[in-house]
Amino acid sequence: MRITSIIVLFSLYSTIINAAPTAVPTLEKRQETEQDPGFNTNIFDSFKPLEVTASPITREYTLKLAKAELAPDGFSRIVLISNGRYPGPMIRANKGDQIVIHVKNNLNDFTTIHWHGIFQKGTTFYDGVAGLTQCLIPTGTTFTYNFTGGEQYGTYWWHSNFGSQYVDGLAGPLMHVIVYTIHDPKDPYLNDYDEEFVMTLSDWHHVYSEKLVKIRMTPGYKGFNPVPNSGLISGRGRCDCSKAPQGSKCVPDNPLAVYVVEKGKRYRFRIINIGAEAPFTFSIDQHPLRIIEVEGENVKPVTLNKINIAVGQRYSVIVNADKEVNNFWIRATIVKQCIHVSPETINVNSSLNYMVTGTLRYNGAPDAYPTTQEWEEKVLNCRDVDHNLLKLNPPRPPPANPTDNFTFRITFDDFDSVGHALVNGFPFKPELEDPTVNKMMYDTTPSMLKQNQNAFVYDTQNGVVEISIINENMATHPFHFHGHNFFIMGQGPGKTPDPTQFNLVDPAVRDTVTVAGYSWTVIRYFIDNPGIWAFYSHIEWLIEMGMVGQLIERPSELKNNPIPPKVKGICPLDNDDDDGDNNNNTAKKRSLKVYKKYYKRSDIPNISRHVRYKFMRGSAY
Repeated sequence: MRITSIIVLFSLYSTIINAAPTAVPTLEKRQETEQDPGFNTNIFDSFKPLEVTASPITREYTLKLAKAELAPDGFSRIVLISNGRYPGPMIRANKGDQIVIHVKNNLNDFTTIHWHGIFQKGTTFYDGVAGLTQCLIPTGTTFTYNFTGGEQYGTYWWHSNFGSQYVDGLAGPLMHVIVYTIHDPKDPYLNDYDEEFVMTLSDWHHVYSEKLVKIRMTPGYKGFNPVPNSGLISGRGRCDCSKAPQGSKCVPDNPLAVYVVEKGKRYRFRIINIGAEAPFTFSIDQHPLRIIEVEGENVKPVTLNKINIAVGQRYSVIVNADKEVNNFWIRATIVKQCIHVSPETINVNSSLNYMVTGTLRYNGAPDAYPTTQEWEEKVLNCRDVDHNLLKLNPPRPPPANPTDNFTFRITFDDFDSVGHALVNGFPFKPELEDPTVNKMMYDTTPSMLKQNQNAFVYDTQNGVVEISIINENMATHPFHFHGHNFFIMGQGPGKTPDPTQFNLVDPAVRDTVTVAGYSWTVIRYFIDNPGIWAFYSHIEWLIEMGMVGQLIERPSELKNNPIPPKVKGICPLDNDDDDGDNNNNTAKKRSLKVYKKYYKRSDIPNISRHVRYKFMRGSAY
């Protein structure tokens, strides 16, 4: 959630919300178009940092959401796209810039967009989390997000935060968000590389994610999460077409990702895992990876041959193109040990090739597959890069003396034979028509929220939160937090944190941490960003099953930062909520009945409806 350079996938639109946060420099307005070098539309094109401006400026983009038939791995299916692409175009900004993004929804479905890693200081209502920070964006409309990265810099990405849409393609880089880059003119490593690339890693499914979620939550289902059909590097991969269903369209030799470099140059690769579940082990044959940034935090350089990247995580690495002109394998291996299967698991007979590849091609090398050998270095499965290696640059001490302590106990259980993922005994239920941020602006107090809202509340000025994540199951979970970066104080086996194992001097800092099976992880962060912040395992299937908590930070201050009218305006109105303006309501009203009626359409499955919990389709993420 921090940023040095930001790349964001967007396009342009004409309207703009008149609710930009105050005290943000907007001295110059600039629109980014496909002809503008600041708007990188091809993920395989290299780029250089944006030109430094005398003061922060406003950068506008439009993100046009639609559906199209594409074949990322050779198999043709309907994909959710942005600006005609998957992954979408990159969005970039300089540190401190105001970012205005017009989201034009032509999906024939509701949606929201989350800016993964952006703190949204003062703009929690633009965090894009359905049921927590905003209502859904109706199809056929345009909604504008208007925020600043402030002092953030680094690599981020954007993705849908409604249902499982991003699994079907609705995601992209934001050098600052899915490929969203926030450039820092004072980047300490600016002279260590000549050009930059963005690279995304993802698992990929041939069946629409909505159907997979429905099967996953069918009463009596006994399997694990769906097995992918393939893996993708920057939206390109290859599946086994011989196993494709009869009558489907599939190209056997689908193009793989190719990154072209110049011998003698140094390249910063911003690598993002945008998948549904799979962690990857990443490497480039014969080219060591010099890590300089982790999720918006500059770190002291550490060179490794292979790095593990869990869902939601981002690394910037410098690759020196100092070998003879040739082709070299880029390897993004799905860690098989982290993908649990049983005979009942969805797509258990998948012909998934866990060894996903692309090519690093020196300019002048032949158009041919590499013949290089993989690094022999071994890495621990289902684990992050050793946190002891990730030291902040410059260093800063972790928070001491926590004032607010919480425990997230992670379990699974069935309700009426439907499997759910629980936080402290409850699966999260998003209230899509009445998000938490709306409630906090009215007369609702945090204590009035239902238990299935999984709300954790703290209101200590200048305090410190400590969260103990207790994983009581065998699966690993990449836990991601909105609104903050956190210090990883310690990790270990069992159900009881051991304070003697805490790093009180120089712990790693990031926004997504892998929690191993049957283990504990303790994190801390400063209470300095009032808002509604989601905290959850970034495995999409588990999000849909309820593994989500929300941190309500400084509710006493939230009312001092009212929700912009156009943000509230997309919410449905109760029949008795006329705000004293019947004419206005008649003109714009989307009653709660109309809102809910949408979910009764025959073409939209009701995914999580059973006796005890009647979820509306789609989770907060």
